[in-house]
Order: sequence, then C-alpha cells, then structure tokens
Amino acid sequence: MRLSSITGPIGLTLLTTASLAASHNDTSWAKAGVPFEQYVHDAKGCADTSRTVSVSIKPDTLRQLDALSSGALLDIAIQASQSPDFNPMMVVEGPKSQKSADNIARRTNTFGGRYIAIVRPNVKDELQEFLDKCLRERGYVQIGLTADQKTRLSRLKLHSAERTAYLHSIDSDPAVIDQQRVTPDI
Repeated sequence: MRLSSITGPIGLTLLTTASLAASHNDTSWAKAGVPFEQYVHDAKGCADTSRTVSVSIKPDTLRQLDALSSGALLDIAIQASQSPDFNPMMVVEGPKSQKSADNIARRTNTFGGRYIAIVRPNVKDELQEFLDKCLRERGYVQIGLTADQKTRLSRLKLHSAERTAYLHSIDSDPAVIDQQRVTPDI
C-alpha cells in the first residue's frame, strides 16, 4: 500500500472544517460547559496532532486510478498511432523512465486533477477518523446540526471568530447536546 505523510497547513486547515464542524457541516463536536478558550485549545490540539499522520490510498481507489491511467495511456497511444513517426515504445518507456511502473497516475498533466479528486476522500476520511478519536478522548461527543444551525453556519465565514463563537455557543450547551447527540455506530 502506498503511504503519504500529511504535514503543514493541512492540519491547521482542519481546525475549523473538521474539528469544530465535522463532515459536510452536518455534525459538530460538543462538550457541555466547555469554556471557549478550552474549546479552541482542544480543536487546535487535535488538528496539530494530525500533521504527521500517515494515510494510505485504499485498494479500491488504487484500482480506479490504475483503470483511469491505463485509459489515458491507451488514448495517447491511439492518438499518436496516426502519426507516421509514432513509436509504440514511447508509451511504455515513459513510465519506465520514472522507475515506478505503479505510479503512472501521478505523472501525467491531464490526470493530475482527477488523481487529486479521487484520492482526496481517502485522505479526508482517514484524517477525520484521527481527529474524531482525538476529540472523543478529550470528552467531546458528536451532535447533529439542525437546518437552522447549518443555515446560520453557512452565512459565517470559515475560520472567522464569529463562526467559532457561534459553534461554541451550540457545542457547549448541555440542552443542545441532549437533544442533538449523535449515537455512534458500534
């Protein structure tokens, strides 16, 4: 399995989007009565610990990437075969010159955007699991956000003090937690 190390700004970016308002803004992490300073500290702490997490691309995703890159290579070969100076070995030699036969997907300019779009959910899911575990260990529980709460959040700028304050007002309220707590799948 191929591994990548996630470092730098990704951990900080996850602070608001993953720690305070988890996946797709449908849920958030709450702890009854948590002071604002502790809430921010916990979110930053969990985000910071994710900086060096090693993530892997799932086998199904690798198969999808292999199929797409093979299709892209076949398309290049078909288009080039109409040229009189076409040498089929050009298609084969490209990957060999990179010394990595299983790394075709990342080497073509046209495939880069698709590669990122396909791999991003793997990375996001694995990092989200790590952040969720960290927040649980600090005593937070997941709550589902109401339609009104989601609407209000959508009007607040990401990473803004106003958004963090609004999330804290929801996430520290024991009544909200009692009514909106998400039961984890066991």
